[in-house]
Amino acid sequence: MYDRLQLTNMLRSEVERIPETGLPLEVFPARIQELVLNLARYENFNVEYTASILLSAVATAIGNSYRIRIKGEWKTSPSIYMMLVGRPGLGKTPPLGFLYRPIREYDDRMYEKYNEEWNAYEKALASSGNRRGGAAEECTLLRKPQLVTTVISDFTPEAMMSIHQHNPRGIALVVDEIRALFNSVKRYNNRNNLIEDLLTAYSGQPLKVIRKSEARPILIKNPCINIIGSVQTNLLPEIFRAEYMANGLLDRFLFVYPKDRRISGWKRDDGTIARPDLVGQWQEVLDRIVNLPYPAGVVLNMADDAEAYFYNWYNGIIEEVNAIEDDAEVESRKMKLNGNAARLSLVFQVLKWATDGGGMQCVDLESVQAAIRMIGYYEETYRRIQELIVANNIGESKEAWLSLLGNTFTAGDAIVVGKRVELSRRSVYYALKQLCCQPNPLLEKIDHGTYRKLCPSKPAAPCTIALLDGETGGAGYQSAKVQCANDENPRGHE
Repeated sequence: MYDRLQLTNMLRSEVERIPETGLPLEVFPARIQELVLNLARYENFNVEYTASILLSAVATAIGNSYRIRIKGEWKTSPSIYMMLVGRPGLGKTPPLGFLYRPIREYDDRMYEKYNEEWNAYEKALASSGNRRGGAAEECTLLRKPQLVTTVISDFTPEAMMSIHQHNPRGIALVVDEIRALFNSVKRYNNRNNLIEDLLTAYSGQPLKVIRKSEARPILIKNPCINIIGSVQTNLLPEIFRAEYMANGLLDRFLFVYPKDRRISGWKRDDGTIARPDLVGQWQEVLDRIVNLPYPAGVVLNMADDAEAYFYNWYNGIIEEVNAIEDDAEVESRKMKLNGNAARLSLVFQVLKWATDGGGMQCVDLESVQAAIRMIGYYEETYRRIQELIVANNIGESKEAWLSLLGNTFTAGDAIVVGKRVELSRRSVYYALKQLCCQPNPLLEKIDHGTYRKLCPSKPAAPCTIALLDGETGGAGYQSAKVQCANDENPRGHE
């Protein structure tokens, strides 16, 4: 039975055509639905970005105060890696600033406390230095203040580890342009373990740093690192690079890519309706979560019906993977979904407790169902991102790729040739599917893993000739993305 607020939210969602976006806004607590809808109305925030950033902020606020047991001894904090994708001006940054503001304000208060402690520390140092006898002993007993903060944006890998050590509850890497996070790998390339540290932190394994430059080793037994940042659609190829696909980093990310790419026009408020206190409402919710005690480190189990639902859902994924005969067709991302689903289940449980007075004895069925619905939404957005990237790659390399294949070929042949024209394995499989299913198909599947061309081979393009020369032992082949010889600025590998 719907109460008045739920019914109002449902009607407003229909009017705003939110169901068409695929976002299951109805799985959020009623008060949060109302907040998201009001932020869209009064602040012009994109609903899909707002709802997702909200989950990231809640996960950051929870930190290591609560964890969820997934199976047996597998327990995890609610840390989430999230990427906001969209064209410039679509509104990724404003909701990020608004929803993380209470956590930043908490950091500001901690910074003021740190300054007070530092001033007291310096006075004590000066005082002990002016006294005779026992001054050296007293000086060594003085404890140097350490800054405790949660949100960091510009950092070195070493600084990130140090900050997390002083805030074991957890930290958040909030970067307006997430390319900066990936580019930092190049900037500190000599001794940069950032990607490895992020992979280790996601899996919940201890982080340890032992270096000569460090006065003391750093050990973080239960890392909890949240990541959120944005990237413009046309810059996605810089993120989806081979090394990040191979090491599984991107498989850990949840992607938000709104279906509706239109930028909403601004509407004037006529003043006839009182504007709700959106800042105060959100502050109240997040403050309650931030104040959860730590280091209590409570581990919540799933309720029996919730665990049964979760296992049935994931067993369905396992059955799909087991049915695939060719290992090359198995997507590693699918096997990471259980971790993100469990984390979101915990986030929804805490969010319900902070708004509607839900219990905190276990993670209930409603929270697990909400999380799985959201995972379905994020996987749909990821699929659309992949189609966009692959379509662009195929458009640039299709002719050269097809020219190097015989009239009849296997999927394995296509993958081998694809590497030579910079098409990933995933791109090759997508290309085979698309070229068989388009209105005027170029290929047909004649057997399992075997294909035949439906159009005659075309003369090799200049870039294809370069590829063939490399095959016969020439000076080396060039990418299929090279320009013709008469172009002014020929280009090699990117």
